[in-house]
Amino acid sequence: MPLDYLNEASDEVLRLFARLDGVELTLRKASEEHRPMIGEERCLTGEEVCTRLHLSPRTLQTLRDRRQIPFTVLGNRLLLYPESGIRAVLDRNLRPAADEFPR
Repeated sequence: MPLDYLNEASDEVLRLFARLDGVELTLRKASEEHRPMIGEERCLTGEEVCTRLHLSPRTLQTLRDRRQIPFTVLGNRLLLYPESGIRAVLDRNLRPAADEFPR
């Protein structure tokens, strides 16, 4: 009668480890793409705002200092920017392009 036990080389254990690797990758990706929420509002970090708007961190700070961009401070150093507020600022400052280039 053959012994039926699990070890590191068992097919079941190897499949389990493969699935766990997949779960780990999914959790890492979710962690990297996580956007904090305040209530129903999706918020962006300063790094995300800089990346999306092609701003330097110093320019973002200037926009904060001049109160030209909405933000929330959590704790000592965590700054969050409401996504709808960023969109509103962009919409407010949108200037349509001219039909033709000046010659």
